[in-house]
Amino acid sequence: MHDVMIYQKKNTPFMRSNAYTNSFEFMFVLTKGKPKTFNPLKEKTVRSGYEMVVHNKKPDGINRKNLKELKKEKTKTNIWSYAVGLGGTTSDRIAFKHPAVFPEKLALDHILSWSNEGELVFDPMCGSGTTCKMAFISKRSYLGIDISEEYINIAKERLKKVQH
Repeated sequence: MHDVMIYQKKNTPFMRSNAYTNSFEFMFVLTKGKPKTFNPLKEKTVRSGYEMVVHNKKPDGINRKNLKELKKEKTKTNIWSYAVGLGGTTSDRIAFKHPAVFPEKLALDHILSWSNEGELVFDPMCGSGTTCKMAFISKRSYLGIDISEEYINIAKERLKKVQH
C-alpha cells in the first residue's frame, strides 16, 4: 500500500433516508516496491507573493515575523473532489449504461500522476472504459479487461469516438 486517497463526490445524487449520504470512496495506490513514476498534481494557492509570516513563536506570545514568499501553487492533498453525473463524470451518455461510472477527470489525474507518456495503463475491471479513454487522450498505451461483454462493448464505443 503506497498511498490511500479519497475521491469526494461533490454533488451526490442519491440521498439516504436513514443515514448520512456516502459522498466519498477510498482509492488505494498499490505498488510492488517504490512507484517508478510520481508526477504530483499542483493546485493554486489562495495567496501568493511576499508576505510577513509568523515564525519562531515562543512562550512569551510575541509574534515574530519574517518576509517570506508564498508560492503560487502547491501539491494537491490526498482528497480529490469531482462532480458526478452527466456533464460532471462524462458527456458520453452511453457510459451511464454502466452502474458505476468514474469521472473522467479522476481517471486522468491518476494517469498523469502515476505514469508518463508512452507507458502502459492497465485497468483490470475497465467497465465503461473511462480509464482506457483517458489513457489514450493522454498519450499512454492502455489495456482494459472486463468480465462483462456488454461493458466491453460500451468501452469500445467510447474509444471509437476519441480515436478517429
